[in-house]
Amino acid sequence: MTDAAMPDPAATDRGTAHRTAAPRPTADWAFLLWGDGAAGPAPRTSPAARLTAAAHTARALRDLSRHGWGAAQTRLRDLPVAPGAHRSLPEATALRVARRELPRCQLVIRLAAPNALCLARSFGLAVYLSAIGLPAETVIARQRSSIGARFAFHSWTELYGEVLNDVPVVQSGHTVLQRVGCAALH
Repeated sequence: MTDAAMPDPAATDRGTAHRTAAPRPTADWAFLLWGDGAAGPAPRTSPAARLTAAAHTARALRDLSRHGWGAAQTRLRDLPVAPGAHRSLPEATALRVARRELPRCQLVIRLAAPNALCLARSFGLAVYLSAIGLPAETVIARQRSSIGARFAFHSWTELYGEVLNDVPVVQSGHTVLQRVGCAALH
């Protein structure tokens, strides 16, 4: 073979280096939100599970507005959970999945009940998370102290004792009156 017919080794190495090199890992920004204890990626929620959860949430919010809290809490307690849902996740991973799904659920709630107060928002989030297999609860509480003769009531969503849609200190200023969650997950 002549020199003109032989391939340039440097050109060959440059041409295949980009194809054979292992891809560099992309940055996982979860540690910024959850610290170094967030080992490994949280499992993804399928689009079908999200769509089903959104439909359950919209129906549940409609029941709450039309039939009141009694019918709504029955819907949450009796909610069917899809097979293959996020049922057996460790608590830390389940919390990461719940926080990742929170904006999607808030969009559904905003579309289904644009003027929703804390009870409807908390109830909607609990239904959404329960539908994807996370044992979320709607918590209804009364304020411990108040100015004047009236007590204020408030509602939020908890997963494994962690407040999802309010500030964590809300627990210390309120006395819990009721917790409602999906019976299939508890």
